[in-house]
Amino acid sequence: MELLEKDEEYIISLLEQGKKVEATAFVKDKTGMNLKEAKDYIEKLILKKNIHLLEKKIQEIEKIELSDKFEIKSLRINSYWLFLYIIFFIILIFILFSLINILLKELTYKHIFYIIFFVGAIIFNCYNFLRELKSRKYLLAVSGKTIKIYYENNEKEVITTDNISQVRFYVIDSGRGIGNKNPTLQIFNNEEKILVEMTIKPIDYCLLKKYFEKYNVMIDNQYKEF
Repeated sequence: MELLEKDEEYIISLLEQGKKVEATAFVKDKTGMNLKEAKDYIEKLILKKNIHLLEKKIQEIEKIELSDKFEIKSLRINSYWLFLYIIFFIILIFILFSLINILLKELTYKHIFYIIFFVGAIIFNCYNFLRELKSRKYLLAVSGKTIKIYYENNEKEVITTDNISQVRFYVIDSGRGIGNKNPTLQIFNNEEKILVEMTIKPIDYCLLKKYFEKYNVMIDNQYKEF
């Protein structure tokens, strides 16, 4: 059975939400394909969608004009993800206390290992949560070679491109959805101290990349926009 245009739109909406399994199951049930055929169809659809996004991004990049003055605001992720961090943290704490109670009754290497693992997971979760909260509050005001760094609307630092040792663009890829990779910017001074770390829009990445290239700032580019 052939998929209708509205079916394809529904599948794409599932993929954009990161529901690849549900999308594959829908294709399998709707068309009668086996699992491998349904997976292949989904992969081809993702490729087709990514090519479309690529063409759209290229058009946007070609329109970018580098101004002497511009602002870059940090990208705030959906509050839903912050809520998930909190829920995950509560679950980890609950499991950790359960393991401690078990350990008090029966001391085994296995339970000690589990406790160490969950303590590490809690620390990692807290680190990501606090980093995201901090990242949301940055703003860059660029004027010629001067960059003013604002935090919570207060001027934190003023630096020129001559005093920047390097900038780094990278991305944390969750592997969920289509086109959901957003770049994170780090700016280092001459002492290799990180002055700012903030997640930005892909279009702002292109603008900053052009800006830093103009002033010959070293770029460690670990972000692949396409």
